[in-house]
Order: sequence, then C-alpha cells, then structure tokens
Amino acid sequence: MYHLETILPLYGSPEPGGCSEEEIAAMRARFGTLPAVVEDFYRTAAKTECFRWGQDNWILPEDYGREASWLGNTDALILLNENQGVCQAGILKQDLTLPDPPVYVTYDDFSRWKPCAPSVREFLAAALAYEAAFTHVAPCAPEEFYWFTPEEAARIKAGLTKLPFALKDWCSEMEITLYQNAPDNLLVLMDFGAEDGEPQALYGAVTEESYQKLLAVVGGLGEPV
Repeated sequence: MYHLETILPLYGSPEPGGCSEEEIAAMRARFGTLPAVVEDFYRTAAKTECFRWGQDNWILPEDYGREASWLGNTDALILLNENQGVCQAGILKQDLTLPDPPVYVTYDDFSRWKPCAPSVREFLAAALAYEAAFTHVAPCAPEEFYWFTPEEAARIKAGLTKLPFALKDWCSEMEITLYQNAPDNLLVLMDFGAEDGEPQALYGAVTEESYQKLLAVVGGLGEPV
C-alpha cells in the first residue's frame, strides 16, 4: 500500500472509493501494462471524494476516456496535474513494467522530466498529504502561508515528526517535506532551494485538539506571506 493509513486521518478518515475493474482494464489496454501500485491506488482509493478537493488535479482513468484530451500528447502515465497546468507528474513509458516505478515531473510540454519521487508509493503518499493541507477537511488552520527563518525551520523539524515521504521539484521546483505530531495534523514545509533562503509553510489539523498540539511547536514562529 501507499501509507493510506497515514493519509486518511488528514482528510477526516473518509471511506475510500476506487475505480471500477472496467476502468482499470481500459487503462491497462491503453498502456499495455500498469504498475501494481498504480492498479492498487486506482482500485482502492483514487475516487475518494475528498481527494478531489485539494490544490491540484488527480488524473483518473475517466480523464483518459475524454476525447481530444491533452493527455494524448505524451506516452507517460500522468498521475497529477498542477491546477493551472504548470507541471505534471507521471510515470515514463519505459518504467511502466516496474511494480513500483519512480515518478517524474515535467514543466516543458513533456519534453524534459525531472525526478519527483523514487517510487509511485512514495509519490502518492507525499502528494496526497500535501493536497490535504489545501482542503477544507482541516478547518483548524491559519489563513496564511508562513515564511520561516532557517533557525525557525530547524526548531520545527526538531519538534515534529518527519513523515517518511517527500516530493522534489513540484510546482515552482520546490522540495516538499511533511511533519506532524498527531495523526490528523500536518505541516507542509516548502523549500525553494535558495541558499540561506527562508522556507514557506502551510499547516493545520482536522480537530482543535490536534491543532493546539501543533501550535505548541509552531505557534509564534514565522511571518505571514
């Protein structure tokens, strides 16, 4: 699995929903094969309703069924599209025979790809967690993004538990790492790679109790963007 037991509490523990066997078979026929972990995601959770409420757009089998879709411009299997189409994450055609292949991101109309996650399993977990921070499922949250100094970021990293998955080069080529101290709270730390730069963060929780636990570490730190 792809850390689904860690992801669902960030959305308020919804009942997961998946694609039909017919939809999965159509994708397998289109690409010749599908990685096992992609099939698992499609079958078990890809159509979970609140997964659609995030910042970006998950690409599902039904999207490939639409006529004149932009998805026909690449032979890569696209998993996630940035909300304004700035970048896309997907699996390269030559990697589709692997059970859990790496995921790449492109900014150049599919002509160049950069590593985003070492496996689909890690990509799904990191991207689903990142997207959860933008949903209204987590009502306990400040209204702003925050800039943190390197010293403040170090305090946060020391005070919270880092989740074992991350994203590289997603949207504005930032590295995204994820932290929490309760199952239903989350801090997303976005590093834009500038030397001695200040990372940006977004944080929140599903319950007030978990939000206060998060504030015990991050409260009073940072400046609103």
